[in-house]
Amino acid sequence: MSYCYFFLVSMWGCTENKKMEDSVWEDSGTAQDTSEVDVMEPADSPDDSGSVDPTEGISEEWMFGEDTVRIEVEEQDGLRQYQMYSTHPQRDNGLTERLFSEEAGDPILRSGRLLTDALFAMAVHEAKENAVSQIQDAAFQNIKDCECFQTGELWNWVWTRDIAYATELGLAWLDTDRAKNSLLIKTSARKSGGGLEIIQDTGTGGSWPVSTDRVTWVRGAMAVLQHSDDQEFRDTLISVLQNTAETDRQYVYDARDGLYFGETSFLDWREQTYPVWVQNNPAQIAMSKSLSTNLNHLYLLRALESLTSEDHQSQALADAIDSHFWTGTFYSSFKTTELNSAPTHQQDLLATALAVLDLGTHPEALAQYPHSTVGAPVIFPQQQLTPIYHNRAIWPFVSSYAILAARKADNGAVFDANWNSIVRGAALNLSHMENLEWQTGKNWVEDGIYSGPVVNSRRQLWSVAGFLGAVVHGVFGLTKENGEWTADPVVPGDWFSEDATLTIDGTTFSIGANRLSSGNITMADESDWTNLYSAAIPSVSLSGTGDAVTLSFSSDEDARYHIYRDGLQVASDVTSPWTDNADYSACYAVVAELAHRSPASGPLCWWGDNYTRIQTIPISSFAVTGGEFSENHGRPHYENWGESSHHMQTEVVPNHTGAHYLQLVYGNGANGVDSGITAAVKRVTVTDSSGAEVLSASFVMPQLGAWDSWGDSNLVPVTLQAGESYTVVITDGLNMSYFAHYTDFVQAGGGSSSYNYVNIAEMKLLFMRE
Repeated sequence: MSYCYFFLVSMWGCTENKKMEDSVWEDSGTAQDTSEVDVMEPADSPDDSGSVDPTEGISEEWMFGEDTVRIEVEEQDGLRQYQMYSTHPQRDNGLTERLFSEEAGDPILRSGRLLTDALFAMAVHEAKENAVSQIQDAAFQNIKDCECFQTGELWNWVWTRDIAYATELGLAWLDTDRAKNSLLIKTSARKSGGGLEIIQDTGTGGSWPVSTDRVTWVRGAMAVLQHSDDQEFRDTLISVLQNTAETDRQYVYDARDGLYFGETSFLDWREQTYPVWVQNNPAQIAMSKSLSTNLNHLYLLRALESLTSEDHQSQALADAIDSHFWTGTFYSSFKTTELNSAPTHQQDLLATALAVLDLGTHPEALAQYPHSTVGAPVIFPQQQLTPIYHNRAIWPFVSSYAILAARKADNGAVFDANWNSIVRGAALNLSHMENLEWQTGKNWVEDGIYSGPVVNSRRQLWSVAGFLGAVVHGVFGLTKENGEWTADPVVPGDWFSEDATLTIDGTTFSIGANRLSSGNITMADESDWTNLYSAAIPSVSLSGTGDAVTLSFSSDEDARYHIYRDGLQVASDVTSPWTDNADYSACYAVVAELAHRSPASGPLCWWGDNYTRIQTIPISSFAVTGGEFSENHGRPHYENWGESSHHMQTEVVPNHTGAHYLQLVYGNGANGVDSGITAAVKRVTVTDSSGAEVLSASFVMPQLGAWDSWGDSNLVPVTLQAGESYTVVITDGLNMSYFAHYTDFVQAGGGSSSYNYVNIAEMKLLFMRE
């Protein structure tokens, strides 16, 4: 069956896409058991011990849809050599056969299913392939000596979040010292000296503090600590966490709701997961708050409490996370921005799994997460007119976290479905791949300009570790405390027998007959494209006179439209135009709904007739130390401004009493929106006429790609009195360029000095309400 459908998004206009002919989905849309998978067991399978005759060897085949996987095995002295073949088209013209062997000292799986054993052995083998003595990246001048794990076949580098998740999933016990080395290389003192902190090495708009998920590091570090009696590492770990927590508390914590700012963890390619109006406006992401990143901040605080017996207010954060991200049906992936704090209707599988694991309050979140017959996508619903990468994709390491979460939630259906997914993906591709298209499970799907996955590395480190962790922690339930392994095994549906064993660190564990409850799972309904994708974001305009406000928006006769004001839904099923009465600076957004809701439109605020609720303070009103006045780039401003000794100061007299925002108009062309380490960050203090401090906060001004581009900083809330004279002082802040880790960085921020330059053209004082 095939049929056409239309995506309507204003950015690209109207584009017709054809549904994939080779979809493997079944139309169900209801919660059901998914023990059946598109796999045919071999007719002459081995007995449940998984034993192989060492003199004759054995050959078996498995069918996955139209593709065949064959394994030939030879065994000698209890160790096997596997030769695997696959008819599945390999990514980037890769080989269709592979040879690898178990080695003495390896963890050895005898699952009763030859394919499961082979894929486990392949994960061990691929972890060894990723074990290197040097790492290098084009962004750094020098090759670094390190007995580390590189990130994958295409990535000869160590990234903070990749190594953290991979270490927690499996590397901590597979090669403890190498995992430790890999983690430690992602810590650094500042160039000026001081204690170590975790490095944020990727993210939007110049890295931290737009992206703040460097705290994922603690997951790996705490896992290493379970397998190491290294007191020096323990002491280092405590210091790193204390320093990082202190800095993040100062720069990215919001005391108003108890959450931390920052981009979604791992889903950091903003075009893949964030609404289009955010994508070139990274200050919006700096103001966003995400479930996954907040869960990692929570993990850090809990780790500190465990290591030091001090109270770091982790329970308050846990309560805030559950309060703000649980919608009553699912966990929202993020809250998009300051002026519309409503949680998005998009969810993501990693955040959902971590919430089940770390909070444990809503295990039903897994049962409602949509799956196809080949697995679960990392976001749902999908973004329209967006290439396949995070969008429309399965990521095996995330599926492994879903397995661990399903185990905790006692949901056998979700457990088995994700097991089937990681087995299928690794078997067909003869490697633990970075990602797969989620409707077909393929490593590449042709869909014009939306084809993908755009990038797809073999032996991706966290996918490798994810398979190991799914066996060791998910199936056998192994944990290590005080140097001793303990087991609490369960049996997955198809890929293990009740006689399965795992030998690790010289000890053999048996699986037994314990099974999870059958559980429920939601299968995505493929009968119409709207069941898989969010609706298109409406285009919205705002006008008004006095207190009367009118919203006009583009509309589709098939869609329903809902109005949000100040982060709360205030109207449902409305038509354009829609009117409201607002005697303050109300901020509006519109959401469209087909089968799923769209991301909200960018918030529009009513600033009164002729914008009377906005006061503008030009740069000419500031007393400035450092830099040079310039009229380049289309606006008067100070350039070459932003060194540690530079500051600027002005006086402000508000026209209104009540809640305000401060915001800077700035330029930051130090690097592009999608890379770099030089998000400009400045501290701002406001004191009243008596000298009392009424505000101490940070302005965040992400990279915009060119100095001719001007943008608005984050919004800084402050309460002020009309007619009172306030002194505003802007001084130096912090970004990742201040850390010695980046001394040999080749882009802005490298070298022995920090780089926090920014062009500031004006400051706005935005009155919100009394």
